[in-house]
Amino acid sequence: MKITVYWVTKNPDTKERIRIKFNLPRYTTINGETEGIINDDDLPLLQECEKRGFIQIRKKYGNN
Repeated sequence: MKITVYWVTKNPDTKERIRIKFNLPRYTTINGETEGIINDDDLPLLQECEKRGFIQIRKKYGNN
């Protein structure tokens, strides 16, 4: 599943741990977003990161 993560946290260690866990790329756009592909099985855990205030999961439409 293709997702866009908006980084709410500014802590670089937290960002890196989330990137490693979900195999997200190391870049962040000027809008504070990172696009990546995650397994459907990992979505509940990613949503838990969102509930804890580390990220926002954004839905993007277009050529995705």
